[in-house]
This record gives sequence, structure tokens and C-alpha cells, in this order.
Amino acid sequence: MKILMLAPLQNENFKQIEDTFLDDQFIYPNENDMQASINECDIIVGNPSLDLNLYQKNIKAILLNSAGSDSYIKEGLLHPQTLLTNASGTYGKAIAEHTIGMILSLNKNLKTYAYHMNEHLWKDVSMGKELYQSTVLIVGLGDLGYEIAKRLKAFECHIIAVKRTQSMVPQYVDELYTIDQLDSLLPQADYVILTLPQTPQTIHMFNKKRLLSMKKDAMLINVGRGSAICSEDLVSVLSQGHLYGAALDVVEEEPLPLNHPLWDFDNVLLTPHASGGYVWRSARDYFTQLVIRNIEHLKKNEPLENEVDFQTGYRKHISYQ
Repeated sequence: MKILMLAPLQNENFKQIEDTFLDDQFIYPNENDMQASINECDIIVGNPSLDLNLYQKNIKAILLNSAGSDSYIKEGLLHPQTLLTNASGTYGKAIAEHTIGMILSLNKNLKTYAYHMNEHLWKDVSMGKELYQSTVLIVGLGDLGYEIAKRLKAFECHIIAVKRTQSMVPQYVDELYTIDQLDSLLPQADYVILTLPQTPQTIHMFNKKRLLSMKKDAMLINVGRGSAICSEDLVSVLSQGHLYGAALDVVEEEPLPLNHPLWDFDNVLLTPHASGGYVWRSARDYFTQLVIRNIEHLKKNEPLENEVDFQTGYRKHISYQ
């Protein structure tokens, strides 16, 4: 098979994949004629540009290097026989660390102390918030939500999680509900962490009404997709003095416009969609192994891991023991 490699991996990762499939031909991007590479390949590893013609019968599968797949499930974009997988599971560990870091930065006034350091100012803020034994609501319990819950247990937090469908309550989660019960859970939480993908149902899920239903001193954290929060409503709620603060790695409009009000709140911490990505070894190593497994599955005509359901936008649940 001809395998087009577009994912932002390192040479050692590419070599590991190539060494596993010595009988296959690996193609690397020809920037001068990317379409020609698309036209002749059997598998694409990575996220091809949506400007290219991807409606090709020869493409057996596209193995996205992103957890999000909503841009690729639009009707008529891919040939009906082309399988699509996402990279869910790749970023959990790195983003979980980032999430904890943002929470602690706001809790312990590290953002303020960084300003003080620039001014050579030795001054105690004398206020803050503890994570210890707090109630945390995780909205979206996929791999990312689970990895965050696992780490929060070190702070003896009470973890409540919501997801689309009911299932057994996993380790590190104390209570599990479906998304239709979200409104009754929001007033209980000291921290609300969003790890949602983008679907028609998640866009602006957190509007003014839901934000105001949170505790006045609760913290909102978003490391999923920026569209889950209506930015205009968040600005309004923060301006009213509601919420302890917000930690946002993703926002509705990226990059955030220079004149956007969110830049100017002392109790908002913004990072530029930087929590995941292939700069982190954990992500590179996981995705490399996922690619190897899925190419093997494809060769054996087995279902692919993380295969995307074009109707829901979520991955299909396939278990490999």
C-alpha cells in the first residue's frame, strides 16, 4: 500500500512506522503537487488540507492526527468507502497536566505574582482558592476527561462527570450522569472542566444561563473546543463579578482578537490552544502506536480503532483485548 505521511511526528516516529511495514511504500508531502500524492495514496496519516480533493475512491482510510474530526464528516467531502479515524487518546496526559497547571495558577495567584516579579514587587496577594477536597464537574468523559479525573484524585477531589451515554462508573470518578442532567449538577461544582468535542449539540452549551447557574466562586476551565462557551456571555458574566475565574486553552474565535475583552480580566488565564500537540512525547508515542495498530487492522479487514461515526461525529466504540 501507498501511505501518505502528513502527521507532525519526528523522524524516529516515522522510522518506527516504516520499519513495521517494510513491504509498503511511504510517501512524504510534495508541497508542489500535494494533490498528486492524494490521488495515488491508499492511506493518509494526518490531517490533509480541506482545500484538496479528498473525494477519492483510492483512499481507504484517513487516520487523523487530531482528536476533532467535525471538519471531515461533512457530506460529500470524502468518498463513501473512505474510513475516518481520529486521534482520541493521544493528548490526554499532556492536556491533563496543562489543566492542573492552569487551575493552580489561578488558585495560587501565580499570574499576579508573575506581574509582581516583573515589577520587582514583594507583595502577598493574601487570597486564593484551594483545589483540595473540592467538587469538580467534568463535562465530557472521554480519554481527556478521564486523565484529568485521575490526576485530580491526588487532590482528594470529589469527581462528578457527565457524558452522552450511561455506562459503568470508571475508576477515579465518584458520580456519573448523562448530559441531560447537566443543569442540576452545575450549582454543585467548585470547578467545571469542559473536555467536549465540537458537535451541533455542544456549540454554545455554556450560555449565560448556565454560567450564572454555577457557583459565584466557581472556576470554569475549557480544554476541549472553544465553541462550547459563548464568549459574549462569558464576558458578561465575568463583568458581573460572577465566577472566581476562567482558565481557557481554547476560545470561540482563534486566535483571540487583540481587542477582545477576555484579554483584560485579571481572573482569566488564556493559553493559545497549546495544551496538546506533538511537541509532547506522550502524544507522539501514543499516536505512532495507534497508527501502527490501525494500519494492521486495515490490512486484516478489521474494524479500526477510533473510527468516526459520520452521523454523530463521535468515535465508534470498538474494543480490542
